[in-house]
Amino acid sequence: MPALKFYQIDAFSDVPFGGNPAAVCLLPPGIELPDATLLKIAQEMNLSETAYIQPVSDSPGDTPFVTCDRFSLRWFTPMDEVALCGHATVASAAALFQGNRVQRLSVARLHFCL
Repeated sequence: MPALKFYQIDAFSDVPFGGNPAAVCLLPPGIELPDATLLKIAQEMNLSETAYIQPVSDSPGDTPFVTCDRFSLRWFTPMDEVALCGHATVASAAALFQGNRVQRLSVARLHFCL
């Protein structure tokens, strides 16, 4: 399995240990992990939700996070995949914008493809 980047982000807060914590995993383009692996990672994170975000492109080839504005997004609890999670979605956007993983000036909005 490739090395993956994880973040723990407190959504709805600007102070550490405030708000709602969520784990966010940035999956590189072209990496397909089985659902069982995604669930095991969520169990290891042991938070209410773990979000998996991956760039999406209509063009073939790798799409780096920094130039993409469309992303696939999935949410897992330690027990199962869930259909939607608000605070993990907010945490995912924060993970993208922190550290300039997306170009702030060129991205007017993010598209999360479910």
